[in-house]
Amino acid sequence: SLFVQKKALQKYNSYAIVDDLLATGGTVNCVSKILETNQKEVVGLLVVVELSRLKGKSKLNFPIESVVNF
Repeated sequence: SLFVQKKALQKYNSYAIVDDLLATGGTVNCVSKILETNQKEVVGLLVVVELSRLKGKSKLNFPIESVVNF
């Protein structure tokens, strides 16, 4: 489970998600749904490592940049 305090989202309308690892996309998908439920826009994702064989990128509909691809 992931939780975000609504007060933490009040200041901005758009967000970039930063994560250490993109595998199946489950965590990022959850975070993006939380943001979208609160009428916020996800403008992109930056990850340090992407495990491209697991195709997590295909489940997301915003720009994605990864530092290292495996």
